[in-house]
Amino acid sequence: MRFSIDVGSELELKLYQAVLLYKNDHGSRHMATVHGVVQQNGDVRPVLGAGQLLSTASLRELARQLGTGCPVEFLPEHVVARTPDLLAWWTPAAVRPMFFRAGSELESISGKRFPHPALLFVVRNNVLYVRALSASRRPAPDSKLAAAPYWNIDSLNGTVCAGTMRTPKSLTVTSIASWQQAFFQSEFTHPGGGGRLTKRRGGTTALWKSLAGKKRFPLSTLIELETLDQYLKRLETERR
Repeated sequence: MRFSIDVGSELELKLYQAVLLYKNDHGSRHMATVHGVVQQNGDVRPVLGAGQLLSTASLRELARQLGTGCPVEFLPEHVVARTPDLLAWWTPAAVRPMFFRAGSELESISGKRFPHPALLFVVRNNVLYVRALSASRRPAPDSKLAAAPYWNIDSLNGTVCAGTMRTPKSLTVTSIASWQQAFFQSEFTHPGGGGRLTKRRGGTTALWKSLAGKKRFPLSTLIELETLDQYLKRLETERR
């Protein structure tokens, strides 16, 4: 098998093992076996050797070889959850500058400072999600999340439209600051879709116009949604 990688070179890979997956008719039981690959009589077609039950240890080693393992990391207090595919953390309420696209309805306030609610950030499969928090403290599994009232965000699942963001390539604790910087320092270009993001009359456009130069975010404008536990479980089951 040949394939091109992003550095422009070619790499030849040879099949050396195969994993076979089994399940019963109802899909309630699953099993996997791993087989070595042999060739007989010079035949170019691969032949599977005897199978061995695939163990959990073998699966971990396969994940490590494929680069999807989770490295050992010391988790700071603001990290909420961590899996090999997902990293979630929160930030307290703060006053920060925001930037809006030239020619947009909010161009006149671009670069000014605005109060922001406490936020939950989640990265999964290199996609950034953001929800708002009604209290500026570490959320618990049963804490209610709210829609993040920003442009470039889908209200349904909090997905951030990448736009001009320069997102990190890694999913580690050390990349958290870079993900936040990518979100706050990028241009907010358009109102999000999928439904309402704020109770404020006039939507997110009117909300941010009213907050330029203010010190405190009005929590009464947040639209409360599901709990943290429900949200993270839903993101984990989404296919991307």
